[in-house]
Amino acid sequence: MDQSLILYNLALGLGCAALPPLWLGARLGRRYAEVWPRLGLYRHTPEPGPGPRVWLQAVSVGEVAVARAVAERLWELRPDVKLIVSSSTAKGLERAAELFAGRALVAPFPLDMPWAAAAAVARLRPQVYASLETEIWPNLLALLRRSGAGVLLLNGRFSERSFPGYRRFRWLIAPALARFDHLSMIGPADAQRAVALGAPAARVSVDGNAKYAGLLERARTSDPAEAAALLKLDGAPLLVAGSMRGGEEAVVMEAFAKVRARFPRAVLAVAPRHLERGRAWLRAAAAAGLTAQSWTHLRPDAPRRPETAVVVVDVMGRLMAIYGLGAAAVVGASFVGLGGQNPMEPAAWGKPVAFGPDMSDFADASQALIEAGGGRQAADGAALGDFWLAALADPALALAWGRAGQGVVERWSRAAEAAAGHIARRLDRRGART
Repeated sequence: MDQSLILYNLALGLGCAALPPLWLGARLGRRYAEVWPRLGLYRHTPEPGPGPRVWLQAVSVGEVAVARAVAERLWELRPDVKLIVSSSTAKGLERAAELFAGRALVAPFPLDMPWAAAAAVARLRPQVYASLETEIWPNLLALLRRSGAGVLLLNGRFSERSFPGYRRFRWLIAPALARFDHLSMIGPADAQRAVALGAPAARVSVDGNAKYAGLLERARTSDPAEAAALLKLDGAPLLVAGSMRGGEEAVVMEAFAKVRARFPRAVLAVAPRHLERGRAWLRAAAAAGLTAQSWTHLRPDAPRRPETAVVVVDVMGRLMAIYGLGAAAVVGASFVGLGGQNPMEPAAWGKPVAFGPDMSDFADASQALIEAGGGRQAADGAALGDFWLAALADPALALAWGRAGQGVVERWSRAAEAAAGHIARRLDRRGART
């Protein structure tokens, strides 16, 4: 055992001296049976028989969706694969059970105690283990390597925000990263940070973000006809503000007022991230002198009134289709320092998309869109208004911007294929047929 593991396990031991009574007591208050799988003592294990076993670790709900995209492409390459999907959260396990019903063994992720991780590896017996996103558990990685399993990091990222924290523990992170056979990172900056933290450069690749693998399909299968009937645009240009947060009302209304001065028939569809904020958006529209309606008040026999300039989308599940009707879009949580929202959703439709100064939660996506010419970072409402005006004033330019952004989504949609390819090649190299 190397020195980093000795120090790590010493720290774990000291920390766990008081943890078991507290943790077990909390768990016993809910379901006693939940404790044992976290200790690697699984009730269900992979069935014996032909076919290699692949273990995908997806920390929570978002990563489970990535696991599904990767799994579908892996089964295309290797239909014989027996899949194990683990998650660290109750919600993640619930989602995995839904997405992989009857197709994979779903199991809680074990604690990274030496004995718990050893029990999990012994029972699950994977030929390849693949961690989705950045899940680095030193004991588990060491035990997997000792067992002969291939070890992969897929869809990996080290954000600018998290990097300093990882760097402080480089003595522990570097040996752990060296145990991965390959690290498939989301973007160039993630790859550079992985190498800086100790990953062997020859084992690192940049493959995009598999999180966006299903976006093009969602755009293709989202039917905007119902939304179009309710909005009744009759040729009026539509701008879409998606997943907006509290405090962004003034920015959007300033931008839209600038647009309306030149395009008086323009319509704005605003989808608040939290539905209870709908009234605040109605008030903001009224304060700007604009007539507004709630989506919940629209019906096929009573669509948007011609004088209505702002429609507040106060229902779930409509935004993706509405993006398809827009001339351009903006995504929220980016003007109020909350990390932004997903700009790839409007880009999947081929729509030019803007966002505010803070896109730290979607830094890779926003940067890729900016570099391709499909996205624009707007400092404030005036800049957002200029972007929207440019898109409406020159449809050919807006089309070029939109196609550039859609090209980014298309390239990144192949990230799930790349991840599946890394797993398949690792299986082939190890001759994993049983």
